[in-house]
Order: sequence, then structure tokens, then C-alpha cells
Amino acid sequence: VAFFMFMSCSPTTVFTSGAKTAVKTNQDDKTLGESWDDATIKLGINEKYFSYDATLYTKIDVEVELGRVLLTGVVPYGDMRMEALRLAWQQEGVVEVLNEISVDTGYGLDDIGKDKLIATQLVTKIFADKYIKKFKYNIEVQKQIVYLFGVSNDQTEIDRVIDHAKSIKGVVDIINYIEPR
Repeated sequence: VAFFMFMSCSPTTVFTSGAKTAVKTNQDDKTLGESWDDATIKLGINEKYFSYDATLYTKIDVEVELGRVLLTGVVPYGDMRMEALRLAWQQEGVVEVLNEISVDTGYGLDDIGKDKLIATQLVTKIFADKYIKKFKYNIEVQKQIVYLFGVSNDQTEIDRVIDHAKSIKGVVDIINYIEPR
């Protein structure tokens, strides 16, 4: 797990782990209460996963925006995928669960490397884009599929993020779960 922090006039933090990248600025499109509720939901789901089976906790990533939960990751068995979905719905405050968990026993280091490269290229393109002022999105890449998740009040910015993802070699598909406000 790597952790980077870049400081400028507008504090920006980049978190990266595996093929997951989250970029946050202090210009969030959510209220403090909404952010708190989302963090509580995420923590609750992760606790349920860890209590049920530590494998769920280690193989599945949970992102939450306005009570909408995005589950990504790769698990070896279909019943693990269904159990992750069931446990997520048990968490108080969940209004929707987007299940993008894949079942695949052949997901190896070369796949992780490809996913990480795509995520890194996308974050670099977004940071270099002078027309993207506010940036608070979660970017997940699984099996060369880019999942975009977050909240924004700027449709032009969302379109630019999608266009950047489309321009990266090796991207198989782009799934946009960014919630416009």
C-alpha cells in the first residue's frame, strides 16, 4: 500500500492501493454530514466482511457516495460474490448497491499490473487537465475495466474524465457511476 500527498494552493490527496486510486481535494461536492454518513456506511460494511470472512475484507473494495455502494474486486467463488452483496445490503443507510465483483480464479500479478498502469495513467491525465478544477472521484480498475464513482456538479468535467479514460490503451470498458448533482 502506497500513500502520497501533494500540496498546492488547493490541498489534494492521492491514495493508491493495488489498482484502486482515490483523489480528493478540499472542494468536495458533498456536505460534511453526507461525507460522515458515507464513511460510516463503508466502515460498517468492511466490519461485516471482516467478521464474516477475512477473505471478503481483503478481496473486495467498498466505495460509498450518498448511500450508494460500489463493490469491486475479484473473488474465487460465486457464493462469495453473493455473500458480499447480502452483507452490504444489511448496512444501515445503504440506498443502492452496485455489484461489480468478478468471479475469477485466474486473476494474477500481470492483471494487477495492467490495472495499476491504467489507473495511474488516468490519474496523471486528470491532474494534467487544466479544465478539471474540482476532482473528487474514486477510480477502480478491475480486469482492465475502469469504474468511475463519485459526485460532481459539473457534467463537462465528468465528460472530460470519461474521455481521458477512453484515450488509455488497454481499457476494455468504462463504467460511469459518477452521480451528477
